[in-house]
Amino acid sequence: MARMITLYKWAEAVFGEKQPHRQTLWKWIADGRIRPIPKKVGRAYYCTPDAEYIDPVAKKLEEIYSGRST
Repeated sequence: MARMITLYKWAEAVFGEKQPHRQTLWKWIADGRIRPIPKKVGRAYYCTPDAEYIDPVAKKLEEIYSGRST
């Protein structure tokens, strides 16, 4: 199993100095925009280092333009 890192360390690694605010990160978790979904342990969220931000609008547009729409 991959080691887990804190949500904030993940955001710093992915976005650098322009990382989103913690409330934005929490909203992304609630909306299912971070995959694989972070796990809450105690008061903190942890995710795998290879987790990705998924933009549902961009994903849907990509499906439409590539002909894979559902």
